[in-house]
Amino acid sequence: MKKEIDEGNVGELLVSDFFDKNFSKIYSFPNPKTKNNSEVADVLIWLNRTVFLIEVKTRSMDGTAPIESWAHTQIKKAYTQINKNFQRIKSKEEIFLKNAYYDTKLDCEEVVQIIGLVILVSEEKCIVEPTEYLSEIYANDAIPIHVITWDNLELMLDEIDTVPDFIYYLQDRFQYLKISNIPTGKELDVLGYYKSQSNKFPKVAFDFTISWKEYKTTMQTNILIRNQHNTYSQSLDKLEEQFIFQRKLYDGIPLGMYFAWELGTLSRREKAYYGEKINSVFEYFSKEKNSRKFSVQSGGTKNWLLFHFSKSSEKINSIELERLCKLKLVKEMHLNSFEFGVYAFAFEVSDTYPYQIMSIITTIMMGVDVVTDMYNQENIELALKEFGDEKSYFKLPIKEFIEV
Repeated sequence: MKKEIDEGNVGELLVSDFFDKNFSKIYSFPNPKTKNNSEVADVLIWLNRTVFLIEVKTRSMDGTAPIESWAHTQIKKAYTQINKNFQRIKSKEEIFLKNAYYDTKLDCEEVVQIIGLVILVSEEKCIVEPTEYLSEIYANDAIPIHVITWDNLELMLDEIDTVPDFIYYLQDRFQYLKISNIPTGKELDVLGYYKSQSNKFPKVAFDFTISWKEYKTTMQTNILIRNQHNTYSQSLDKLEEQFIFQRKLYDGIPLGMYFAWELGTLSRREKAYYGEKINSVFEYFSKEKNSRKFSVQSGGTKNWLLFHFSKSSEKINSIELERLCKLKLVKEMHLNSFEFGVYAFAFEVSDTYPYQIMSIITTIMMGVDVVTDMYNQENIELALKEFGDEKSYFKLPIKEFIEV
């Protein structure tokens, strides 16, 4: 039975739509339920081994209680709900998830990080200290809980628009909350300080007043250059959405989610640097080359992302991608005792200038178990010839701001 569209549900729909449009519509799920139809969150975000439990509290337009009293009541209620649903995940209760693309179950066994988020939706300015009436809200490291107002959350998109960037920020924020409270309604000033200090919080209690304005003013040029560089990340964003119709199950999870997760664990700046590298491959085709490849290792998952670009036919390109995957795994096993996997993507490139990506031909997800029988001296030599030896590694310098 559908919920009635009352004021509270409007707030939930507002927040659910926000995460769908700005973070990911692939692994964001509204109103997940248990087997007995108990609601687990207003919105649940499932990014591989991390889960967000999001509770939305909307102030009624005809509410008579003071805003502070309403906020503290709702924070307490959300705190209780998040902790209860945290225990559901920890006890591996069946939790059913459904969005526009996937109908699946949460793999509670593999979840290692759960973050609670309380979003206060109100037309009236809401400035309260969450610990004033709920001193224990930040006491449990196993389930860090954050309280943010809706108006602040919307504006934070200027700086945070990927799930991993949000995770990094909230992890650092939670450590600061051990030192000092952060009043609701002040998040932009907190975020401004954090960004101006190379993504760091102060180690002592700090007055963040006007930090957002100072950040936007003093870092204006840096922000413009960074944002321009971030446009390269759009190719990775588009790639993430290529898998929404891959619903075949692998270990009980839709195959498309694995690829969306792998790309989704990249921060905005990582995506920008990797997107710039993708853009640079066209220089090789201008030199009458027929193919180009490169690989990068995800800092979040430790898997390798392998990109292959070719003018060859779809069949040849697919065969070549499989060969490259296997040799990449052999190399990593040989040099680094690698135990993870490779996510590989093959693209068709136009055969006339100006060269451009025509389509994605095939994708492969492959683990080291596939190449166990191939791990011999002959293939090690082939792998090192194809991908280089230990001197071939180059770590891209992922920076928040490019030096000007």
